[in-house]
Amino acid sequence: MRYLMIICCLLTGIGTNAQLPRNGADQYEYAQQISLNVPDTLLAQRSKAFFLTPFIVHWDSIAFVEGVHTARGHIVVRLVQGLKGFNVPVYLTLEMALTNTGYRYSIRHLEADKKDSQFVFPLEQRPAAVKASVYEQLLARTHSYMGSVISLLKRHMGGDL
Repeated sequence: MRYLMIICCLLTGIGTNAQLPRNGADQYEYAQQISLNVPDTLLAQRSKAFFLTPFIVHWDSIAFVEGVHTARGHIVVRLVQGLKGFNVPVYLTLEMALTNTGYRYSIRHLEADKKDSQFVFPLEQRPAAVKASVYEQLLARTHSYMGSVISLLKRHMGGDL
């Protein structure tokens, strides 16, 4: 019986380790400056191609203005509550600015937006109608997806893809 309790405690604590990074305004934001030894023209081509390549982010709008590329899109996060599962779109804004020595990216404005449901809110604020366990699951899975997006971005801009 004791072993069963230990296993249950381990399984319930697995998803609670992920923490989304916050900026100075206490909003969730992934940001980093990357240095590359690549010509500016090649970086500009790669950055445009990144937004035009289909993958795990569904881009709704993309703007290319003088070395700053901004896109608004969403990822689809699968959540489980009880025995049923459901999808929640999480909207985000990705901004990439080309610099002399590389590029700087920022992913922010993370918002759950499942129309006609209780899942319409910025991720920083859990509504009272959303259970804490489901909210934590949403944050952990969003963090995991963002890790994949950032990894793909870095590989693409580095010329690995």
